[in-house]
Amino acid sequence: MDLNDSNMRENSKKPGDSTSQHGNENEENEIHDEIEDEIEIIEMNDEDVLDAEMDDMGLDEDENDNNEEEDDDDDEEEIECDPFLLKLEGHTGAIFCLDVSANNSLIATGSEDDTAMVFHSQNAEIVLKCQGHKDSVTCVRFSHDSQYLATGDLSGLIKVWKMASKEEIWSFELSDLEWLQWHPKGLVLFAGTVDGQVWMWKGPQFVETKTMQGPNAACSAAVLVNQDRCLCCGYGDGSLRIWDLKSAAVAHSLTDRHHAHEGQVNCIDCSTEFNLIATGGLDGIVELVQSNNGKFITKLDCRPRGGEGSSQQQRREGEDEEDAEERENKNSIESVALASRLPLLAVGTLAGELLVWDCHTTMLRHRFSNEAGVVKLLWLDHWIFTAGLDGCVRVFDGRSGSLLKKLQCHSKEILDFRLIG
Repeated sequence: MDLNDSNMRENSKKPGDSTSQHGNENEENEIHDEIEDEIEIIEMNDEDVLDAEMDDMGLDEDENDNNEEEDDDDDEEEIECDPFLLKLEGHTGAIFCLDVSANNSLIATGSEDDTAMVFHSQNAEIVLKCQGHKDSVTCVRFSHDSQYLATGDLSGLIKVWKMASKEEIWSFELSDLEWLQWHPKGLVLFAGTVDGQVWMWKGPQFVETKTMQGPNAACSAAVLVNQDRCLCCGYGDGSLRIWDLKSAAVAHSLTDRHHAHEGQVNCIDCSTEFNLIATGGLDGIVELVQSNNGKFITKLDCRPRGGEGSSQQQRREGEDEEDAEERENKNSIESVALASRLPLLAVGTLAGELLVWDCHTTMLRHRFSNEAGVVKLLWLDHWIFTAGLDGCVRVFDGRSGSLLKKLQCHSKEILDFRLIG
């Protein structure tokens, strides 16, 4: 299952909707039935789970092999989930996104049921139910001070809620929404749309507005860089632009075919310490760029073994459109994350691989194959947490590449996750 926003649009269609954008209805209904509509909070004990020096922490290769063989022998057996701390319930459809407030007291979720919900992180009590959206809520973001929550749906309707009074204070409608995020130091809200625009509003009145028009392609991913004075945006045509927020003008760009991705930019991350931007694309390539001057550094090939070569060239050699699309989806990079204190880059692919690159030498240090696609990954010190389409969260040591822990969190796909605390 491709987790790009275009496919989430498919999953958000209601039964009987005849305006599906991709595939046939039967396939969409099967995908819809497979998606979990619950969230679980799993307690991670530092001594028992995250200490790489303790032997009883990890699953060695033999244990993994045995578990895989047992799963193959009894595929029909119901998957038993590991113990969890809390279960957040209330949505009636798939949960596409979540966020945790800066003070760790609140958890927000966005769902296919056209609502967002806010839960208390200690007791799972529903604090606020955000209603009034027109389509699946695919973006939920708390402001830096935890005082406001922004929610956005696929149709482009954005709402801002004040947590103290638990009421909607502002709304705005634009074209189909790709992403939504706050400035980490002030009450400034950003949004990217399918028509390539980036919007910026200044709160708390949200009257002052700026727009930054990109190419005729979706603005699919973004991250703040250069002491949060610039916004780096990736687009559906594979290009990259770094916008100066004060002037709303392009400071740097990578748009030529030698430096741009061959397909959509799916994800972006940055490292303040190393002045580095990493972008992951549908083409299975990661690009490294200097954030302070926009200089292109290199491309890292993250496609599965045996999948090297230009996707355009392979298609010309007789590959039909359906096979090409399936292969490109497998190449797709779903998440990139730069470590905060280490010169390491973690990459998660839809083919189910976790790759760890050395940013100084641009050499591949570790490659680990999972049973299913990696949806998202996050660093915590030198540990890497990954979430997958097999419903598992895995914990790796980013230095050694070893698997420390595998948590069976759900029987269905995990579409998003956060670390609390």
